[in-house]
Amino acid sequence: MSNNTTKIAVFDFDGTIYKGDATKEFCWFYYRKKPFKAYYFIIQLAFWMQYRLGLLSTTQFKSKFLQFINDNDAAQIDVLVALFWTKKKKLVRGHLIDEITRLKKEGVHIVVVSASPELFIKTFCLSLGVDTVLGSELKVLNNKYSLQINCRGQEKLKRIKRAFTDFEIIAAYSDNEDDDVLLKMAKNGYWVDKKGEVSRL
Repeated sequence: MSNNTTKIAVFDFDGTIYKGDATKEFCWFYYRKKPFKAYYFIIQLAFWMQYRLGLLSTTQFKSKFLQFINDNDAAQIDVLVALFWTKKKKLVRGHLIDEITRLKKEGVHIVVVSASPELFIKTFCLSLGVDTVLGSELKVLNNKYSLQINCRGQEKLKRIKRAFTDFEIIAAYSDNEDDDVLLKMAKNGYWVDKKGEVSRL
């Protein structure tokens, strides 16, 4: 390990730092704020049925699901996201924020890598003391949103490798079996159960 190696701690977001699912919950919040757009739920349900039948991949389904925010520019979404987190911040697991604080004091770079779109979680994660946020990236054209690659499973490792040329994963925390590769790569891998209890692998 060279002197230029960045020591990082990797955290999943949904179900790990945050008790819920940010994408789904922001969607319902959005519909409450913009009830005239709630018709899109029927379309989402149709896409979900296609997904369950194997007609859509996870990435295709998620891309179509996220189109509920179409016709809003990024500034409009930012306002709604900020309001969303003022109501949802109490669902953050305090003991994991304490762990973030402890690791930062030890000089570890904190990374959140999540399947949720960066658009929904980045600013909030930074406010929690996170240094780098890597989430699913949305392509935007004329205020139309589409998901290119779902940041899940092996894609999370690819995103980390793009962000850091030389790194060592000091610790990794997740509630998702898809993150097994990250947990095993870490010097210390931690499983977070549904109650938020943390156990070392």
